[in-house]
Amino acid sequence: MKIKNFLNSQKFIFILIIILFLSCYMFAENKNQITIFGGLNHVMKYGSEDDYVLGENDFPVTPAHTPPAFGLSYTHFFFNKIGFELDFRYFLSSKLTLEDPSDGDKVRIDSSKHYALTGNFVYRILSGKFRPYLLLGAGFDTLVDAKDQELTTEYGYPFTLYAPEKKTDFIANAGAGIEYFVFSSLGVRFDMRYVFIPKTSEHPAINSINFAFGIFYGF
Repeated sequence: MKIKNFLNSQKFIFILIIILFLSCYMFAENKNQITIFGGLNHVMKYGSEDDYVLGENDFPVTPAHTPPAFGLSYTHFFFNKIGFELDFRYFLSSKLTLEDPSDGDKVRIDSSKHYALTGNFVYRILSGKFRPYLLLGAGFDTLVDAKDQELTTEYGYPFTLYAPEKKTDFIANAGAGIEYFVFSSLGVRFDMRYVFIPKTSEHPAINSINFAFGIFYGF
């Protein structure tokens, strides 16, 4: 009888351990998160009329434009509020008009498609269903299939827009966003980031703001 009671108690303890393990697993914080998103990239005006050079830099100012973008990210949280994110974004082209400051001649061009990969530290400010966060990181931005463009201006002059020799630039970004957990492992996310590409010999400094909305899954 004592042996039977002992075996029953062993079964009870084993079942209790299994229940506790499953409970911990079900209610544990998700350490990993994958997000799929789409949005817009507002590129601010860059360049200066002071950089105008006849026959060399006839259209020195690039006006503001807002191409669409999409991408995905993977985040691993080392602690409940601190994590590291790898973020990939692909930016489509948009139409814009360049203007010659000397005579007002104009030409329509397509902005270059490009992609960016950044590594970012993420800090969640709060816990719960709503989780606002801050992020800071850096990476690189690469032009996609950049080619010389043979164009004609509004005044009928031929114009060649040369593709830059250097296709990849360093970028830094900082931003903020908010996550909303619809379920324990699934939710939606809104994100806004300021992106900076420093000046090089081929282009002035470029500033932009990324807006993205996505769906994330935690595991």
